Amino acid sequence: MGKMTQRRKKSSPELILALDFGGSVTKGVYSTLDMMITKSLLMEPEVVKISPDSTIAETLGATDPENAAWISYMGQTLAVGYLAKTKYYGNEGLKELKYERAVAKTLAAIWVTSQKLKLGAKFRVALVCLLPPGEFENKESFHQQLKAALKDFTTPTGRMCVELSEFNCLPEGAGIYLAYQKQQGKTITTKAIAFVMLGYRNASVLIAERGIIAADGKTSDLGMIRLLEKVVARTSGQTASRLAPAVVAAGSDISGTPFLRLLRSTSNINKQQELIQIQQAVKLARNEYAAVLTSWLDQVISRNQITEILFCGGTADYMRRELNSHYPGILCLWGVGADIPLQLDCFGLGSRLADVYSVFLYFWEKVNYGRTN
Repeated sequence: MGKMTQRRKKSSPELILALDFGGSVTKGVYSTLDMMITKSLLMEPEVVKISPDSTIAETLGATDPENAAWISYMGQTLAVGYLAKTKYYGNEGLKELKYERAVAKTLAAIWVTSQKLKLGAKFRVALVCLLPPGEFENKESFHQQLKAALKDFTTPTGRMCVELSEFNCLPEGAGIYLAYQKQQGKTITTKAIAFVMLGYRNASVLIAERGIIAADGKTSDLGMIRLLEKVVARTSGQTASRLAPAVVAAGSDISGTPFLRLLRSTSNINKQQELIQIQQAVKLARNEYAAVLTSWLDQVISRNQITEILFCGGTADYMRRELNSHYPGILCLWGVGADIPLQLDCFGLGSRLADVYSVFLYFWEKVNYGRTN
């Protein structure tokens, strides 16, 4: 074995991790380099600063590490995910840039995966993450902050020192493009395609012409949260996080059944009135949201230029009827992406995992090729 080969083997990462910092949930896909059995990670988006003394408090019972994650680095201690949401009343940070909270979320995710894979306190990680096209200019700052923080941070199981052996940052939607490129082969070079990612927090668009993704992707804050805020304003005692799953389950016909468990009224008459109020609020909010969303899309997608539109993300699925009707004559595609293995989708996210899973597959091949060649 030559010295160059020995050096490569020695620097191979023990963990390969792909992260998507969604507004409603942080989604991850991870594996070791030699064990190509991928697993998924799901964490709530909340992050909040806490007193270091809070972490010493005894915790009764046993839970998965993703439910008890906190990290300390560079003089600050933060609770992340379920712990931040339930014990410290953290918020989702929807008005902040994603990358600002991404360091804490990444440290927490690395700790969680290290616990699940029993990697110990010192190892190497190859990381790929997704950021909105509108925040892509922040990728180098994120990289440097993360690299410094990983050298020495504290977790519920003690101090950790992790080497960031490889790092890549791609715009949201890149995974969908990579999966579609693999399906289409050379045919993709004859098309002009808009990749529209609609999530809980953001709406983003990537344009690919002749197989090349334009550098100037667009991002707005027109995610699902804008619709939910309108519903909250027209109802009593509701919150966006409580409404979200019910609104999605109600579908385009706005079935009343998913809202029954949200009703705050106690008498049957008041319950019926409250249910009608929520359904009407959702109907109005959906119409208003569709109008503002399609208006923005018209500003960034040229109908004369584009031959296909690929819609992805949970909000895109929810707004499918309105989006389809807004683009007559243009081929609109849904659910395009890598097939999600059943054992990976243990949280029932379906197509919402397609972007991060496709990016993971791409990155795993790249890292593995670098190790063996």
